[in-house]
Amino acid sequence: MNIVLRMNRVLSFIFISVVLGAVTAFLFVRPASAMDVTKPPIVVELFTSQGCSSCPPADEILAELSQQKNILALSYSVDYWNYLGWKDTLAQPDCTLRQKKYNKSLGLGGVYTPQMIIQGRHDVIGSRADLVAKLIDQAKITAQATSAPEITFVRRGDMMFLNISANVIWDNAAATIWIIGYDFEKTVSIKKGELAGQIRKYHNVVQSIKRLGSWMGEETRLSLSKEDVGSGKYDAYAVLLQAPQTGPIITAAELK
Repeated sequence: MNIVLRMNRVLSFIFISVVLGAVTAFLFVRPASAMDVTKPPIVVELFTSQGCSSCPPADEILAELSQQKNILALSYSVDYWNYLGWKDTLAQPDCTLRQKKYNKSLGLGGVYTPQMIIQGRHDVIGSRADLVAKLIDQAKITAQATSAPEITFVRRGDMMFLNISANVIWDNAAATIWIIGYDFEKTVSIKKGELAGQIRKYHNVVQSIKRLGSWMGEETRLSLSKEDVGSGKYDAYAVLLQAPQTGPIITAAELK
């Protein structure tokens, strides 16, 4: 009889332990679908100009993309249409240079506006919303199937701290670390040229492009002052990890 009582007590203890364990697991372990997962954004870069009559539709598409989650939309104003009668007030020589490098790496014959580059891999006429959406969807699929390093990009006081994790399977040539300063919105009253008389709004306007160094697959930590990333004060910053310079974008992060 005593043996039976002891056995019942043991079984009861085991049962209570199992139930408590299950309850604890339920309370403290969230299912994977509920976990907070930060995905690197898909990078969309538009090369545009205030002197380009076919650019406004592309500018509007970029404005819409700039409001979407997991998309980093950047607007680069180029200066090679200035001779048409209006000097682009947002144009940066570095923007034109970046576009020329892209066209070389993509094997294209020459620059044009409006041109969109999706994830550093594909170019498309920026006003073709259907093709832009298709290429973004393709880029998302590729990104999900690719093992990319993680980027941590934070601000503390007047300093910014950047950490790029290691990637043991990386066996390519050095990738370039770019930091880009941009402003959320610029309104311009265009007085001359093909868009004379119009007041245009430009979104996520690139103001500064700086090369920070190279990434070789090893963990990289950088401490940055504002002087390290440009001469002005910008609304936000983006970091692009790109192989080798203006090729495919491996991953990206932004700091607002």
